[in-house]
Amino acid sequence: MKKIIYITLLIVLPVTGLQSQYGFDPILKSIEINNTTLKAYREKADADKIGNRTGINLANPDVEVDYLWGNSSAEGKLDMSVKQTFDFPTAYRYKSQLADGKNRQIDMVYEQQRKDILQQARLICVEYTYLTKMNEQLVERRRRSKELAAAHAKRFELGEIDILEHNKAQLDMLNMAKAVDMNEVEIKLQWNELKRLNGGQPFPDNILDYPAYDLPLDYAEWFERIKDNNPSLLIAQQDIELSRKQMQLTKSLNLPKITAGYITEREAGVFSHGMSVGISIPLWEGRNTVKHQKAQTIAAQMIYSDSKNQFQNTLGSQYEKARKLSALLKEYKQILEVTNNYELLKKALDKGQLSLINYLTELSIYYDTMDKYLETERDYQMAVAELQQWEK
Repeated sequence: MKKIIYITLLIVLPVTGLQSQYGFDPILKSIEINNTTLKAYREKADADKIGNRTGINLANPDVEVDYLWGNSSAEGKLDMSVKQTFDFPTAYRYKSQLADGKNRQIDMVYEQQRKDILQQARLICVEYTYLTKMNEQLVERRRRSKELAAAHAKRFELGEIDILEHNKAQLDMLNMAKAVDMNEVEIKLQWNELKRLNGGQPFPDNILDYPAYDLPLDYAEWFERIKDNNPSLLIAQQDIELSRKQMQLTKSLNLPKITAGYITEREAGVFSHGMSVGISIPLWEGRNTVKHQKAQTIAAQMIYSDSKNQFQNTLGSQYEKARKLSALLKEYKQILEVTNNYELLKKALDKGQLSLINYLTELSIYYDTMDKYLETERDYQMAVAELQQWEK
């Protein structure tokens, strides 16, 4: 008897030791290559980088030509000038540095978008794996319910049981069949969603099981190791640097601008040539611009500090959730390993020692526990996925 129960356990209880070495990696890598949204983001990032390099060069030169007519006997007067305006020299350096900083931030934004899409796919993979594991259970339950319904149909024909017992068995079979159908619909929906994220392309591999993952023992040490992998924090940190560069640029733009030019004049057949030099006096136009930029920098620093705290607290909650679910998962597994009484219940039912309603009730208790085990396993993997996304 013990041997029979042990074999049944191998069939019914999901074996976590068979978890795929690569987990969802083949699926995620394929999505990273084929996802059309990511391709659009990449093109936009490249375009924005080009845009950041505009407006950092010298202003266009001004060319001016004047012709004044004299009386009918006198020759007209012709003036021509070419002028170039220069910002204070340090402004061009800060403009270039600011453009480079913005381009680095564009890469960070793209990385954030990439992580968001891959995390969306990772969570779908978890749900898909849960549904396929549940489907294995439901298919096995449907098989058992069919056998039970067929056996009770024969007993009903022989007059051994009444119509109520017969109907109960038929209803149980119908419910199990519908549960399989509904679950398979959900499996297909999740798979189609993964295909959508993959640009409609087929995947090289199917999902076999959840990825193997060892929960970090020391959260604080783990957080210090992965905190720089969060693009949102890097973007907020880069905002501080860009704000400081913008403040330096603002100060330079508030310094005097210089205008230099060449002038030529012809009057009465006589040519005159010369140079022109001008300087702008920064009295009113740049008022409060530096003060405003300083305030922007302080605000960026506060936003970064808040984002870091929020990230650490949120991740800490996910870690604690995963830790507790891991412990609960072990408890469920231990219970399931000693409470699978299907063979015993079946024999008692066949011998008439157990009524059908009691048989179904006892079996439903085990089924409910198995369902909760699979749900807990899924919830644990969801929590783990929130941690895993920051490790790459």
